[in-house]
Amino acid sequence: MAATFTWSESNGAGQTIYDGIGNINFGSVDAHDLTPSSNPITFGQNSFSKYIRGKFTGTWTTISNMKFWKSNGSYVTGEGIAAGFNVSYTTPTQTSTGDSPVPTSEPSQNVNSYEGASTIVHGASGVSGYTGYIRLQLNTTSSTPAGAVNTKTFTMQYDEV
Repeated sequence: MAATFTWSESNGAGQTIYDGIGNINFGSVDAHDLTPSSNPITFGQNSFSKYIRGKFTGTWTTISNMKFWKSNGSYVTGEGIAAGFNVSYTTPTQTSTGDSPVPTSEPSQNVNSYEGASTIVHGASGVSGYTGYIRLQLNTTSSTPAGAVNTKTFTMQYDEV
């Protein structure tokens, strides 16, 4: 049997974990699976930060070499997405995270397990099956046009044994 991968998002003070989310949409509220048109970001502002991570279920021996990047989708004028890797969870806000731009090709930096190891070993004591947190935030400037931005694709690559 193989591992099954799903995205997970954490929200709120003290964090509520939502496994199997349907999208990583950015908006003006701290919510999972949000609808951007109902929660628009004012130009020149940031989205609420998103704390996402991968979750592995099923049966496997080890998951390793976990990497994350924006693999498709162009930015509109004045738009960017920042990413912090293996960060600690804090209550999401619209304050700039100060993170670097999300990589747009396979990065050399790995995403760790939630417990901080470079691999996720199935059945090991104290192993959750989650990756470390990836903090994302959509940033805009006064040059960003009104309306929806282009769809982006994020890729999580990993090796499974």
